[in-house]
Amino acid sequence: MHHSPMVQCYGEHTHVVAGSEGNDRMSTEGAPGAPSQLLPSETLRPSVTAAARPSSNAVGARWVRLDTVIVLAAIVSALSLYLFRLDQPAQYIYDELYHAYTAAKLAEGSPAPYDPFAKVPEADKQRGKVAHVWDHPAFAKLPMQVGIKLFGDRPFGWRIANAVFGSLGIGIFYILGRRLFQREVALYATALLLLDGLWFVESRLALNDIYLVCFLLLGYLGFALYFQSPPERRWRYLWLTGAGLGLAIATKWSALYSIGLVGLAATIRETWLCLAAARTQPRRAALQLLGAAATLGGAFLLLPAALYVAAYAQYFSMGFTWSDWRELQRQMWIYHTNLKAPHSWASPWWSWPLMLRPVWYHLFIMGNPLSWWLHLPAVLFVGIQWIRGRFRSAALGLVLLGYFGQWLPWSLSPRVAYFYHMLPSVPFACLALGYTLAQIRPRRVPITPSRWIHGRTLVRGYLVVVLLGFIFFYPMFTWLPVSDAPIVPLSRLGLGPDLNFVQLHYWLPTWVPGSPWAYGSPQPAVWDLLRSLLR
Repeated sequence: MHHSPMVQCYGEHTHVVAGSEGNDRMSTEGAPGAPSQLLPSETLRPSVTAAARPSSNAVGARWVRLDTVIVLAAIVSALSLYLFRLDQPAQYIYDELYHAYTAAKLAEGSPAPYDPFAKVPEADKQRGKVAHVWDHPAFAKLPMQVGIKLFGDRPFGWRIANAVFGSLGIGIFYILGRRLFQREVALYATALLLLDGLWFVESRLALNDIYLVCFLLLGYLGFALYFQSPPERRWRYLWLTGAGLGLAIATKWSALYSIGLVGLAATIRETWLCLAAARTQPRRAALQLLGAAATLGGAFLLLPAALYVAAYAQYFSMGFTWSDWRELQRQMWIYHTNLKAPHSWASPWWSWPLMLRPVWYHLFIMGNPLSWWLHLPAVLFVGIQWIRGRFRSAALGLVLLGYFGQWLPWSLSPRVAYFYHMLPSVPFACLALGYTLAQIRPRRVPITPSRWIHGRTLVRGYLVVVLLGFIFFYPMFTWLPVSDAPIVPLSRLGLGPDLNFVQLHYWLPTWVPGSPWAYGSPQPAVWDLLRSLLR
């Protein structure tokens, strides 16, 4: 018996320190001077099913008690799933060497992790290649410290906060899906996210990314409510949007992509409404423009900046000054713009939707391939529907903004990147796939020229397949002990070397630990079986 292969790899940290929708519009209706409300027949094309249709009243889909039950059930289910064997592996995994170690030192009251020039004590080096993490904003280490203080400096203590945030993120995600679409889409999407391997693993390791995505979802929820609310209440939701995105920036700088794009979208909308109002009420439009400018500036600039600085409250309480803080931010910038060293598990941004190079955290960090490989086609389908609807559906537009807005900017990043940087786009891909499934459900799908299958049966069968895929990869996600004995005797059939349990999960040669990015695998994999069958 052995655990899944332990491939020693130490993440991205090689520190560089320099010297010192209401209707398909999601309701612009009712706003002063807003374009007239489109009739449903004008807004929704016949191909859009009722279940997949964006929410149809001015304040979003009607929330009922059943939705509250679903949210609570989703959170409890997720937490139960994440807590099982949370203390395994009983060691630092991947960048926990940095994040969990740093949180533990801060929980002890040591200021060293905030100092980019501080050295790790010699005694601590016995725990592995640990290092202080000062190159990301401070927020994520705060909940980690709470877990460590409650449960001790041990694996469960490091990871419990991530499990809680990952579970809450599932609940927030359902609420977002329910505000944008009907319940069926939200249910499909939530199930897909719950069964996604990348979300699952990130919710069980002491890393930053799950906090980032939870706050991004909160920000996008506020943005959806902003579009759906009547004029007298819409601005308040910009503050919720700014709070969510501000906390995301206080976790990782990559959230700047979203706050820039969402802020731009809100600015364009407010400008449009003011220009429309100016045609009939120029004085009122001028006041509206001033109010919008003040709200946008406060929600997308001042509030995020205040939350970012507030995340460093512990930093300042330890005696650091504003001068120290400015130098720390400079060092962070230097680090991220100079992190170009090659890494065996790095991968180009364009490969992430194809999942060509997932990462080993001593366990597999990857999506569920049975849903992941349909993410991009589903997003493209949403894009086609959005274009066919003449860009009227803000719900579909928000899905596209969330997916591409957190993925495509990585094409411009100078630093080395990894598959898990795709995590912020995954919830929006699940929404796109849930929307697509809801389109399929009421239809007849031809399987031969003379035979068809009902869409409902197809969707149910597909969701079962996704569940089975999650179960199949579960040991690789959780480091469950498995046998290394061959279980597929291919050699007897003349199809190549035998495959053991772990090798059955190497579906592509680039998934194999130790294999170069673009070359063949050093040990048997499912890919080799497929090649043998095709000869």
